[in-house]
Amino acid sequence: MNIQRHILRIVLFCCIPIISEVHAANNIEVMALFKDKAMVMIDNEQQLLKVGEPVKLGVKLIKATSKYAILEVNGTQSKYLLGSQVLATYAEQEKKEMLVYRDSDGMFKTIGSINGYTVDFLVDTGASAVALNSDLAKRLGLQYKLKGNLTFVNTASGTEPAYLIMLERVKIGEIMLRNVKGIIIEGRHPSTPLLGMSYLGRLNIINEGQVMKLEQKY
Repeated sequence: MNIQRHILRIVLFCCIPIISEVHAANNIEVMALFKDKAMVMIDNEQQLLKVGEPVKLGVKLIKATSKYAILEVNGTQSKYLLGSQVLATYAEQEKKEMLVYRDSDGMFKTIGSINGYTVDFLVDTGASAVALNSDLAKRLGLQYKLKGNLTFVNTASGTEPAYLIMLERVKIGEIMLRNVKGIIIEGRHPSTPLLGMSYLGRLNIINEGQVMKLEQKY
């Protein structure tokens, strides 16, 4: 049994977000504003948006006052004044994808980066988070003891302390995600950083045997 592929299964579980159906809004008009609510015309369809609610027709309300609203339109946040109308094409961005090929050992490995620093990854859908050992974390300048939460994991050497942290940026190919949960394990395990479900769970994953296709959801 590969220690690296099973090291995190007893530590934490990540929730995979539910993504609403994608809609590219083209015409947005702010009709009325209230505290934490906004009446918005989206492509000639009137919608009452509330802070905390899921995306409606490609638009999500982030903040609202009596004077302005902050709307997230197809993934981009902007400030809208009362009565403002935006006529623009927010075309759905082309979904970025990455192909990872199985190596001679039967593993899916690829080159990526953490916070802009290049690392080798082992793609592991059985790991609940992106995981790396403390030696690598120090080389990457991660202040895991200062900013992380202490926990413990089982490794080949026994029970080791580990720290749960938030990684600013994790990237493979053209797919860059922000605020990805990570775990730093004291010692030398895992020898290769694991690209776990805190990153993979935000992608569409298609395993075709010798190649794994990773596709950005939105």
